[in-house]
Amino acid sequence: MIEKLKHKYALSSKGAKDMVRAFIAVTLSNLVLMLPVGLLYLLASYLLDNQLLQEKFVFFLIAIVVILICIALTTVFQYRATFLSTYVESGVRRRTLAEKLRKLPLSYFGKKDLADLTNTIMSDCALLETASSHWIPELIGAMISTTIIVISLLFFDFRMALAAIWVMPIAFAIVLYSRKAMRHTHEKTNVYRIDCLDGIQEGLETLRDLRANNMCDQYMESLNEKIKAVEKHAIFAEFTNAAFVCSAQMILKLGIGTVAVVGSYLLVKGEITVLTFFMFLLVVTRMYEPLQISLQNLSAMISLDTNCKRMDEILSHDEQTGNDTLTNEGYDIVFDHVAFAYNQKEQVLSDVSFTAKQGEVTALIGPSGGGKTTISRLAARFYDIDSGKITVGGMDISKIDPEKLLEFYSIVFQDVILFNNTIME
Repeated sequence: MIEKLKHKYALSSKGAKDMVRAFIAVTLSNLVLMLPVGLLYLLASYLLDNQLLQEKFVFFLIAIVVILICIALTTVFQYRATFLSTYVESGVRRRTLAEKLRKLPLSYFGKKDLADLTNTIMSDCALLETASSHWIPELIGAMISTTIIVISLLFFDFRMALAAIWVMPIAFAIVLYSRKAMRHTHEKTNVYRIDCLDGIQEGLETLRDLRANNMCDQYMESLNEKIKAVEKHAIFAEFTNAAFVCSAQMILKLGIGTVAVVGSYLLVKGEITVLTFFMFLLVVTRMYEPLQISLQNLSAMISLDTNCKRMDEILSHDEQTGNDTLTNEGYDIVFDHVAFAYNQKEQVLSDVSFTAKQGEVTALIGPSGGGKTTISRLAARFYDIDSGKITVGGMDISKIDPEKLLEFYSIVFQDVILFNNTIME
């Protein structure tokens, strides 16, 4: 189960274990909140039996104090197991993503949209933080605690229990049935959101050129259309979600009505007592409360699948690894029948062989797009080649850790990038 949770919600091993602990904490909290119902049932039984409450005053007083202490303890346990653990895991997840991105080949970034990656690192992490602290533990905890309560009710009176629980599978089935529609809607909304983020980022990066060419108004018209598209599809996604969830919640509330009808019928026939009828009405109203929230959480978790898959794609991607031990003899760079393509349709280098000798100047001359920059990137192992071999001092660079290999190189890039830092840094 730990491994499934790790891949499903992009968690560390400790985070997955903490999530299981959160399930237990929410379950205990829900069960403890049923204790006042039991105490009220006991009080009603004393009243109906005409027993003197003065004799039981101390007992009820102690019971109330004990229940309050139990509620307080389970609430603290739930808070620590859900919120505090989640915030720690959120920090671990962000650091893990950053470390993973540092080890990925540059070819990965060439195939991914920058706004999509930014959205995954920032927005998806924040969404998973909310899911781990609210949606997932509350849903699983509510399901476990409700199952325990339902089993108890079946032993108490199976007819009244069936009148209370028949709505539950129907309500959850309605939300689960929305899985396909919700995923499709969420994925489509996400496409529009990324397109909008691309437009905003492009506008910020090219603001000087837009002003110089008096194109700000025209560009803003295009950006406004993208923003409106995001708004439109977000509203549609919320409406789709509400259609299923609200319908399921309405069905769930029918359970109170069926308990009242069945209970009244059995009470008139003398097959149950007033106290049993009263107790079932109390229990179902309390039992349905966490389930109402669980239906919303289940819907939210369905839409979360896309975000989790995008994050797990990063964490599961193959890294560029290699040996830290350097065995080079000199610094001659040799390309031996090297072939490379950024993607399968566009071959950049084919059967390239040459030697750049140590202590000499080697110049690559050719037209724009001929592969000169690509060769320099391959020599530094920014990308891994498709076939052939590249060596430095006789050492195959594909077997060397990329960061260790870069100790050999000083590179002046053709792309001008200024970092917000001091000259010394």
